[in-house]
Amino acid sequence: MTSFYSRGARTVGVVAGAVASLGLLGPAFAGEAGLRERIEARFDKARLAEHGQVAVEVADGRAVLSGFTTTVDARSRAEKAARKETKLVDNRIRVVPAEAVPDPALEDAVADAVLGYVHYGVFDSVGLGVEEGVVTLVGSVSRPWRKDDIERRVARVAGVREIRNDLRVQPVSTFDDRLRLQLYRQIYGNGLFQRYATFVNPPIRIVVENGNVTLTGLVNSPVEKAVLGSIARGTLAFRVENLVQVESEVEKERPREVTAG
Repeated sequence: MTSFYSRGARTVGVVAGAVASLGLLGPAFAGEAGLRERIEARFDKARLAEHGQVAVEVADGRAVLSGFTTTVDARSRAEKAARKETKLVDNRIRVVPAEAVPDPALEDAVADAVLGYVHYGVFDSVGLGVEEGVVTLVGSVSRPWRKDDIERRVARVAGVREIRNDLRVQPVSTFDDRLRLQLYRQIYGNGLFQRYATFVNPPIRIVVENGNVTLTGLVNSPVEKAVLGSIARGTLAFRVENLVQVESEVEKERPREVTAG
């Protein structure tokens, strides 16, 4: 009898310990379930179901996102929504465009997205390349937020699977600002180029970085390109690189520069 009750006591002790453990784990399970529900609610609010199928699992406070979206933008919005509930987010969502877009057509669509950005100015110069739906952005912008804004615009283009944003942000410099203003006045105030100043997207881009000048864009003739180089070299620029292209001589190369031409 004594041995029976001893075994029974040990059994009761084990059961009691298990119940106590479950009591401790219960709040953790409830917390993870609540976190998942809150993230899913944010997905619903962002209407992500219209742009794919996204799932979330939560473990140890980390949200693991899986599934697919049809645009890079939707993938980014899913992660942003999850991060409003937890900083620990593992984004494994794949981008699967609703339909395949040939690279040349996708390149045109991305260029239109960049040119449609209202803050894309004469002191910004963006080039792009597309390979199997992967967009690479190169060049330089004069304000840091423009780099992010341009990426967000490209992310919404149908057919883009991935974005590699290699845009540089031009440094803050009073000397550079004066040089930009001088070049703008001398170029677009020149009778040869005044008509270009009326374009919504002026085709001659003036990039100034630490006193170094790079001219990009598109003009109608070799004479115009030569005059541009002469104007830039007549300033206090430390170095001048004239990368302006002549429309009749443009070759189909990658990456291409985004201009209105």
